[in-house]
Order: sequence, then C-alpha cells, then structure tokens
Amino acid sequence: MKKLWALLAVSGLALAQSLVVEVRGSLEEVEARTLQALRSAGLEPDRVLNLGEQVRQVTGPGFPEYRLVVLKPGGGSLEAASKNPMTAIILPPTVFITGEGERHLVGTLDGRFLFGLMGVYGGKVRELTWRLEAALGQLGVVRRLSPPMMPDPSSGLMPALLYRVPSAQVEDVVLMVETELTSLGMNLLPNVQVGPVTVIMPCKSEWARIMFLAQPAGGFAAPCRFFAMQMGSDVLVGAIEPMLMTIMPGVMGTPAVPMLQEARQVMGAVLEAVGGVPYRPGQ
Repeated sequence: MKKLWALLAVSGLALAQSLVVEVRGSLEEVEARTLQALRSAGLEPDRVLNLGEQVRQVTGPGFPEYRLVVLKPGGGSLEAASKNPMTAIILPPTVFITGEGERHLVGTLDGRFLFGLMGVYGGKVRELTWRLEAALGQLGVVRRLSPPMMPDPSSGLMPALLYRVPSAQVEDVVLMVETELTSLGMNLLPNVQVGPVTVIMPCKSEWARIMFLAQPAGGFAAPCRFFAMQMGSDVLVGAIEPMLMTIMPGVMGTPAVPMLQEARQVMGAVLEAVGGVPYRPGQ
C-alpha cells in the first residue's frame, strides 16, 4: 500500500477522487437527465435518495438540495469486490446531484484513482469506470476534482478501516453492525450483496451537513459504507476511512476535519463493539 501511495503521489496529479459536471436546469430536470444518461451508458439506478430533505429535517434549513443515485451492483462492482473487499467502501457506485435554482453539480467516483488505489483497475472494473465517465459526459464537460495533496506514504493510511472478528458468521456480524449503527441514531438502507461482500450503508445527517457544505463532491462516498465478508472461520469487517476525505479540495481547515476525526472514532468503536480486532492485509 505504501508503494502504491507513493506511485499515485507522483502520477496522481491527473487523477481525482471524484468526477463532476455542471448541469443547467431544475433539480427534477437534472435528475431525469442523469438517470437517462446512466441507463444509456449501461448502468442501472437502484434508488434515488433525497439526502437534502433528510438532512434539513434533522439539522434545520441552510442545506442545499442533494440527491444520491445508488446504482445496482453490476459486473464491474462484483469483480472489484471479489478482487479486493476494501473496494466495498465505494460500492455500489453512487452518483450525487446537488445545487440550487438552475445550476447543479452532478458527480461520481473517479475509478481510475480509487480502483487503482486498491489494485483492481482493469477488466470489468475499468469498463465500469468508463461507463460512469460516459454517463457524466452526456451531461456536459467532465472535470476531475484533483486533491491538492496526496497522503504521506509513511503514514500507513489505508482506504478502509479493517477489523477481523474471530470465529464468526457474516450474517451475525452484519446484524450486529446494523444494530450498533441504529443505536447511534443513524439511518440505514437495506444492506446490499456485492459479490462476496455485504455492504451496509448508514447515514448520519449531522455528518452529511458538515461534510457536504465543505465539499459537496464527497458524495461519491455517500452514504457511508461499512462491509463484512466471510474469511475462513472469521469475518472481515470494515468501513471507509473517513480521513481519506481530508485530501479533497476545500476540506482542510474547515469543521469537516474534526467531524471526520469524530466519525473515525465512532466507526472504529462500532467495529470493535462487534468483536473486531484491528487487521491489516497479509496478517
């Protein structure tokens, strides 16, 4: 992982965490055009989440319109999860739509960077990346939102928080994770099977408000992803590393940083509460 971070630090200036395109029109018009573009690119939307309304109901006015299109897991998602379960932190892919009036931003993950980071870019995963780029390309000129900095390879930062639950069954661990998240007041979508990995998608409105006011393009990773997979007699359980979002432009020096630190502590506590012990690949 350290070598990969170092390689990306050298070559990653043309890469990004997310792809974005500006689209003119009302929210309803932009949403309809986005869904049509996704389908024409061979991607199937599963559901559209009204995150903006959800956040405003909890935190009050002042949060923009924000929709999340969650895609159905296709061949690229299944191949990615089978090659590296850590890819579950961005699977199934999400397309965000946010803005006000007649100007909206539509975006999704940059698979060249994120799938490359986790060593799975190629084959059907590369095809998935191309399809996402093609869908956005139908809406306008696509920009890559490049991070102003790359992680220090010596920091040991990984894309996911990884834990291992010894002598467990994945169904039991998934239920325990969902119970812990619900007890913390998080909203949960029904979990999704992506290849061998079960993906759990919670959302905490207060975190969403702080994060997306600092950088709306962080929606490529929303809702937050937890995941679990049977690994022999044990269960590999993990979640997206919140600090990965600090390399996005406009995040450092904002309230999003302490929020992400809080999220990391909470997420680690959830993974420990279900019996997980810290794990690194290769152990």
